[in-house]
Amino acid sequence: MSRLLTSAQMREADRRTIEELGVPGCVLMENAGAAATERLQARLPEWRTRMVLILAGSGNNGGDGFVMARRLLQAGGQVTVVLLGRGESLRGDARIHYLVWVRSGGLVRELLALEHVFSVLHPLLTQCAVVVDAIFGTGLTRPVEGVAAEVIHRVVASGKPVLAVDLPSGVCADTGRILGCALPARWTVTFAAEKLGHRLYPGAGLCGELLVAPIGIPDEFLTIPEHRVGLNLPTDLVIPKRSPEAHKGNFGRLLIVAGSLGMEGAAILAAQGAARVGAGLVTVATPDRIQPVVTAGCCEAMTLALPESATGTEAFDLLAKSRFQPELLAIGPGLGETTWSDALLTALLGWRDLPMVLDADALNLLAGQGSRIRQLARSRRAPLLLTPHPGEMARLLGVEVAAIRADRLGSAQRAAEEWGVWVVLKGAGTIIAAPDGRAWINPTGNPGLAAGGSGDLLTGMIAGLWSQGWSVESAVRAGVWLHGAAADACAAEGGMAGLLASDLLPQVRRLRDGLG
Repeated sequence: MSRLLTSAQMREADRRTIEELGVPGCVLMENAGAAATERLQARLPEWRTRMVLILAGSGNNGGDGFVMARRLLQAGGQVTVVLLGRGESLRGDARIHYLVWVRSGGLVRELLALEHVFSVLHPLLTQCAVVVDAIFGTGLTRPVEGVAAEVIHRVVASGKPVLAVDLPSGVCADTGRILGCALPARWTVTFAAEKLGHRLYPGAGLCGELLVAPIGIPDEFLTIPEHRVGLNLPTDLVIPKRSPEAHKGNFGRLLIVAGSLGMEGAAILAAQGAARVGAGLVTVATPDRIQPVVTAGCCEAMTLALPESATGTEAFDLLAKSRFQPELLAIGPGLGETTWSDALLTALLGWRDLPMVLDADALNLLAGQGSRIRQLARSRRAPLLLTPHPGEMARLLGVEVAAIRADRLGSAQRAAEEWGVWVVLKGAGTIIAAPDGRAWINPTGNPGLAAGGSGDLLTGMIAGLWSQGWSVESAVRAGVWLHGAAADACAAEGGMAGLLASDLLPQVRRLRDGLG
């Protein structure tokens, strides 16, 4: 698990390295500045012939900037340092490296007043090749204002490329929120481990190319159980092998209950997603009047007509008596919000031994019923997975969508822990939350997925993997990763705009086979 740390967790790892191993803090700062310098030199060929402008804050991030300045100068570069504050006010390790820079012959221009920002920065921004953002880093907890805000606005207006030290200034390290204003980076060099703010939007969109540099903090200080959030990568998943003697019955019996008049495509895409990840037997239970359309849309899946002339409970009785005996159930894509679908869902939720995925209208029918979901999860003998987008999550929790968007990670984790379910909160940087408090942020995907049908496809993919005997963790994490990776592959070939959910299917198959 590639851990994503909070600012407090990173400080604790620093503390342990200093106190338990005896590595001085100024040495860690030296290592950080050296690593950032190496990355800058590798990505900016003209660093020797054109000026590097370093914007240093008054904390440890500024100390990293002074190390970079000294190393660049000693290597033959041209460097100018602008300090947002007074040098005499610096403390701790940052002061040590400030003094080393000054005693090495380096000059510091102190920026103290708002009215001096333009006169100081304008000529420097005109001359420099790159700006190093060493203003705040991961320690920022309040909105950026005053001199720092004006500096950020000026740098943004200049259009000069920016290398951020640890984190773009203005981004909250723990939430990815923008605190007042922020400085977008072309490159971000962070130390020891990625932070949550590197992967949570909107901050994640300001990091540019993210580079992680070791600075001497041991891995065992970065991977303790308290670090419960990770980057969703398939490298640590357990992928069951497919036997050469296998038959379709070995790869799961999946039942998808989906579709309604005008929403036939949702059922079709869910079935296609399940089929493309290798599910053995897929059946779509769908209203009788749209069954022919669903059958034609995915001929590899079986279909079962549910009579809308009967009640939802009667439709369930027909389904329960059918010869198809599912091993996993996915409910909701395009199902509609009617008295019929509500009664059908209630009856389906009684299958307590079946692993179950609830999506789309199944979630809307449970809106505001957190206590019911919790009771349902506790009474079950198999895991329950919810796959909402932010609007559906807001309805489930009975809050405004803005509250979900402001804390996507926290919202998903709270729902998963309080209700005892798995949660996939879709969106840029999809969140996967487990009932035990662990969570993952997905790094794949792009705005091409912001189109109808992509969520239905994801539901089918996760359900299809899970039905094959994969663990719930492996199925959920692999499904989310594959979905985004397929979109990235499609975008690389033909762009994001106009990307259809069905365009992902060939890439899904290729990438899924690549997992093993």
